[in-house]
Amino acid sequence: MHAPPAIVNVLRLADIGFDEPAALLARHGLTLVRVQGSAPIPGSYWGEPEAGVIATTVYARADTPVHSLLHEACHLLVAEPARRASIHTDASDSLEEEDATCYLQIMLADALPGFGRERAFADMDAWGYSFRLGSARAWLEHDADEARAFLEARGLLPRPSPAPESLRFR
Repeated sequence: MHAPPAIVNVLRLADIGFDEPAALLARHGLTLVRVQGSAPIPGSYWGEPEAGVIATTVYARADTPVHSLLHEACHLLVAEPARRASIHTDASDSLEEEDATCYLQIMLADALPGFGRERAFADMDAWGYSFRLGSARAWLEHDADEARAFLEARGLLPRPSPAPESLRFR
């Protein structure tokens, strides 16, 4: 993925604010640091306005796309805890981790009011994420079994709760 020009119409942190994203990251043991104005974003792999990562901290500006913030945060979440502390800028360890990061990014999108899964799909596609099936939605629905298994094996996805007794088939 390479960032297209800043004129691409994607949801940015200025559109939803920093409070909800900071709270979401905090629930997962990460810290969101707001970078002011047009200052450089520490740990940004693709450069501004993409989010940056250093250890357990995600850096972002008001013009940072929400999908970028989630993507970089999810890189930290899927990394083995022992490796997380040494991450600086380049968080990807493997294609398997990259896929798990994209999957988790989409799952966490619903936790941000004003963003959500549908917007995440649209923004990922508009920004230039590439999936062999052509879109983020098609990938998630038809080609993401290994990513889901990766996340489930590490306890990073909620396990489906059993149906209440009254709803179980007999």
